[in-house]
Amino acid sequence: MTKRPLTVEELRHSGLPVIIFGAGAVGEALLHACSRAGVSVDCFCDNSVAKSGCNVCGVPVIHTSQLNSKYPDAVFLISVADINDIVSQLQGMRYEKWATCEILKKIDLAALPYCGSLDFVSFLVNTCLLCHKNYLSPEKLFMHSVDLIVTERCSLRCRDCSNLMQYYKKPRDCSLEEMYAAIDALCGAIDEINDFRVIGGEPLMNRDVHLLVRKLVAEAKVNRIVIYTNGTLLPRPEQLDDFRDDKTLFLITNYGKLSRKLKPLIDLLEREKIAHYVHPATGWTACSGIVRHVRTPEQQQHIFAGCCTKNLFTLNGNRLYRCPFIANAARLKAIPDIPSDYVELLAENPLLRLRLKEYIARNKFMEGCDYCDGRPWDGVEIPPAIQTDHPLPYQRFET
Repeated sequence: MTKRPLTVEELRHSGLPVIIFGAGAVGEALLHACSRAGVSVDCFCDNSVAKSGCNVCGVPVIHTSQLNSKYPDAVFLISVADINDIVSQLQGMRYEKWATCEILKKIDLAALPYCGSLDFVSFLVNTCLLCHKNYLSPEKLFMHSVDLIVTERCSLRCRDCSNLMQYYKKPRDCSLEEMYAAIDALCGAIDEINDFRVIGGEPLMNRDVHLLVRKLVAEAKVNRIVIYTNGTLLPRPEQLDDFRDDKTLFLITNYGKLSRKLKPLIDLLEREKIAHYVHPATGWTACSGIVRHVRTPEQQQHIFAGCCTKNLFTLNGNRLYRCPFIANAARLKAIPDIPSDYVELLAENPLLRLRLKEYIARNKFMEGCDYCDGRPWDGVEIPPAIQTDHPLPYQRFET
């Protein structure tokens, strides 16, 4: 597959069906942009089984497994930020023609109808544009997102938490000084990070979370800070100034009755003019077990290739991990210490940029993948946020 994307003119005159890959908010924006540019879209495709059979603005959505039988040849307009994964997937399906979301540069998002907030749609669109631009500039050391674990404590105790918070017997906040040092080391070695995702547990349980947000806001190489919260707690008055910056966005998961502070939280953020977006608790899969599978390398590569979180880089202390599962399993000491599965940010300063470049571009599995049940895009959904009244036991696979 060529690295060169098609232009809008080539899209318009290709004579092939045009398919938008990704049936989310960016895909919806692309559909509007195509309509205005005179590009006819045949359908959406998506890796999510839950989205197949639906439609976006009257345009049908099919699962990617149906593509080859329905469309032997087509042009794909990619609306997914992790474009490298999509290009590789299309290549494996023998498709060669694709385009980035470049067409969105000329669209006034405020003039388009959306189900979500403009703040959130703009964030997603700008993220997609930036990721696609950097995919075409491989010499630049760019990271789509980095999860920053600020606490192991949570105001909920979800049995199936994919970040493994249900296993912590004595949860604690992470060291502020350690996080500062890791942020400095990482930002000193890379060119740009689109967004830092401030997570836990529940990040608002760390009383110093606003100080971390303040530091990230001041970092020129970080474009956006997204605080993931569950609607059970309100920010403290002394934290609000640091949350009010234009670079900051609250992403609130609505767990229904469990999100007992949801309305007061929304009212507070609106009153303080702090950007936020509320989304339902969907997409949960059974991926929180810690089990040694003893897979073959081929099986490991298959699990890794289909994983929807293999690019959710996670900052855990001084270490940068490829995914939140391995980061937290290592933090729990549930799996062996595997140096090839992470980058030690403070110990590798002389060669840190080269090590990060290799690690970010890596397309092979992690050894720690063997302890994960897998998180495929088309995984079967389970009920979210089932609560447990005690920490769950787990086995330690130390050797």
